[in-house]
Amino acid sequence: MEIKKILLLGLTAMMLCACDRSWDLSDAYDNSESSKPKEPQPEEPDDTDDPYKDWISGKLSGGIAYRLGPRKDIVQPVTMPMRGYWLDGKITALKQGENKYLLFWAEATSYRQESGSPWLEDNVESLNSSNAVFGKNVDRQDGFNDGGSWFIGVHSLGGSRMVGFFHAESHWSSGSGAYKSIGVTYSDDNGKTWERGEKILGSDEAKPESAKFCGLGDGCVVWNEARQSWICYYCGFCDSVYDYVMTMAESKDPEGKPGTWKKWDGSNFTGEGCDSQTGLGGKNVSIDNLVHRRGANPSVMYNDYLGKWIMVYHGWESYIVMSSSDDGISWTEPTILISRTMEPGGVMYPNMISIEGDTAGGKAFRIYHAADMVNGVRTLSYREFEFE
Repeated sequence: MEIKKILLLGLTAMMLCACDRSWDLSDAYDNSESSKPKEPQPEEPDDTDDPYKDWISGKLSGGIAYRLGPRKDIVQPVTMPMRGYWLDGKITALKQGENKYLLFWAEATSYRQESGSPWLEDNVESLNSSNAVFGKNVDRQDGFNDGGSWFIGVHSLGGSRMVGFFHAESHWSSGSGAYKSIGVTYSDDNGKTWERGEKILGSDEAKPESAKFCGLGDGCVVWNEARQSWICYYCGFCDSVYDYVMTMAESKDPEGKPGTWKKWDGSNFTGEGCDSQTGLGGKNVSIDNLVHRRGANPSVMYNDYLGKWIMVYHGWESYIVMSSSDDGISWTEPTILISRTMEPGGVMYPNMISIEGDTAGGKAFRIYHAADMVNGVRTLSYREFEFE
């Protein structure tokens, strides 16, 4: 028994010696936080669901805020007439009912489409030569439209009667150039066939003997409800700045007939549109403010969201600008929307199209344009646009 006690005491002494009695609480593991709830950590920003993550924000003159989406390209099928040359002017998207539109594609020959969509990407596959209704391959008038007729605005006059305003070109047997003017034509079968066109706006100079680019044109025509008139916005040579500038003309006639048009004189519409005998018109005077961004091929729509008119057009250095107006007459200083920095290949021929068509829109619509032009061949593209 004594031996067991001695052994037990010895074992206890050995265990006490093995323990380092120098430890205190400051050397122990700190678990003071173990019973506390964890603080919520900030989440990494997730922009995968942000519809505007690739959009550009900006402001127009007057402080109107907008967003512009990224470029999207539209493949032009091999069956498409004039493939590689769209856009080349104004596109009409005329709403005729719920999910019912008439599209008129403008090139030297203009093409008509019936569609359930106003969007060009939905219609390129079905555009073909059988859709030709007006222009170079349909009707030819030497000295007026022998180089082609581009529709710049097609509108309903009620029932199946329509009016079509067009850019006309006359060419030469040799040399590069175009003598431009603007005309009007009419249809009684909803745009399937058209009358021979007549000139409504002429240059103040006759067609020269040698080929060059001259005259006036590259425009669009809209109906201004408040003024009860047609207004044609176009590009014409202006003596005062010795350059081609954005200007306008007006007709108070409900059908915009020849002989009823007057050019802008800087403060009113008093200039001769087109003399019936000579085919010439008065001087072209620039629209105030737009002279600072000279260019052509405007697209104009009334925007219900803003309660204003909106215009886009391309500048001569191949960029796109936007301007706004309360009345369609006085326009703000243009703002560059798509610059050469954004598009080194250049952008031209802008067209605004909304679910309401090409002459009316709201908060959101699309801007179609040509891009990357090389030797005339171009890419058909578009961007979503939205006012904030």
